[in-house]
Amino acid sequence: MPISTTARPNDEFGPRRAAATPDCPSEHHGPFAWQDGRRLWILDGSPADWVLAELIFEPRTCRYLEVRRAKYRWPREAAGALLGRTFAGGEQRAADAARGLSEWVTRLESVR
Repeated sequence: MPISTTARPNDEFGPRRAAATPDCPSEHHGPFAWQDGRRLWILDGSPADWVLAELIFEPRTCRYLEVRRAKYRWPREAAGALLGRTFAGGEQRAADAARGLSEWVTRLESVR
């Protein structure tokens, strides 16, 4: 079966998935990761800065390619940037991302 090299819509490669955090040692609980079709959003922070990265899956090479990365001083800035970008996929996707982000923050706060 030949592999098509034509561009496809973002959500054609599968359903959206909620945030997932792996089991990590107590000092670090993993970044927020949200899958939106071929796009993967990663939000991670430290006391000094917060990083938001957008990656896209390239099926031809079977790799994720970084589309953009931005640093923010405050977690609220980084979360706002993430949610603002998810609106491009529609209101429901933005709501799904917000719900996943809220669950991630709740898990982080519960272990402190």
